[in-house]
Amino acid sequence: MTDTASMHAAKAAKDSSPVGPAPGRLPIDYAARRPTFKTPRALRWPLVILAVTLAALFSWTLARMFDRWQAPAGYYSHGPLILPIAIVTAWLIIRARGLPMHSTPWSRRLALALLAVAMVGHLASMFARVTFVSGFMLLPVMAACVLYLGGFPMLSRLWFPIAFLAFMVPLPDLTIYNINFKLKIVAAQASTAIVNGLGTPAFLKGSDIFLPSGKHLTVEDACSGLKSLISLLAFATLFAYACKLRGYKRLLLFLSAVPIAIAANIVRISVLTMVAHHYDPALCVPGGWVHDLMGFVVFVIAFLLMFLLEELLDLLPGARSGNWLGSTLVPHLSRAPQA
Repeated sequence: MTDTASMHAAKAAKDSSPVGPAPGRLPIDYAARRPTFKTPRALRWPLVILAVTLAALFSWTLARMFDRWQAPAGYYSHGPLILPIAIVTAWLIIRARGLPMHSTPWSRRLALALLAVAMVGHLASMFARVTFVSGFMLLPVMAACVLYLGGFPMLSRLWFPIAFLAFMVPLPDLTIYNINFKLKIVAAQASTAIVNGLGTPAFLKGSDIFLPSGKHLTVEDACSGLKSLISLLAFATLFAYACKLRGYKRLLLFLSAVPIAIAANIVRISVLTMVAHHYDPALCVPGGWVHDLMGFVVFVIAFLLMFLLEELLDLLPGARSGNWLGSTLVPHLSRAPQA
């Protein structure tokens, strides 16, 4: 009886004890680690008033930017997505790290000075009809407002979502034209060299690739790869910030977006040139299904290369890897109702 009672007591103690972590691993209490954030009541109305005021002050700029986003042959069709992405990123940062507030007289004076300089730049560029300068002035204005309300601790949390808004500001048309022309020539020259290397005789005249039997393919401005380059830079910035890499590896991942976008576009033009040579050039012009399909394939290839490069960079010696995004989403998802 004594042995039986002892066995039952030991079994009951084992069942009532919490399951311990695996050997060599520490227990993780996601509920305890989950940060909490509530906007102070004193800040709610000032934030609403601030948002309405900024929208009114920059209404002319935002309207001009919206026109550029909606342009049929524009390079900033991703523009409307930038603000929602920045808002979600800010929310995730706050969920992961909290939002410290420590405004000091010195930080408030600095914020007011920054705000004054940025507003002068905004008003001057607005009267001069220089949209992109006015658009970029929105960033220091928002940074100054954050600095005034919460000091440097709050600005250190929210600097990235504010800086990310730069990708929604279109560059001047002249700058776009100069970059576009150079990218178009580079893409046409490299694609012609690749096609010749594959055994198909081709020569380049301007931006026209001439093939046997009188066929030719024109590398238009839209085929320069600039649109995909700008979009991929925005993705690479967000990806480099949220990925598990740290230190110089993050910078390398971000900078890799430029050669990856250019290389992917060169592959795209080379494939279109081969299709035009062996089949019908009409398939490779805007509206042709091969042309449109390859535009999608370029982004898929570029994204896959970015993920592959992240894994390769993680193998290099350097700063320890970590992922704040995972520590944000896992606790948040743990709150979901269980089936």
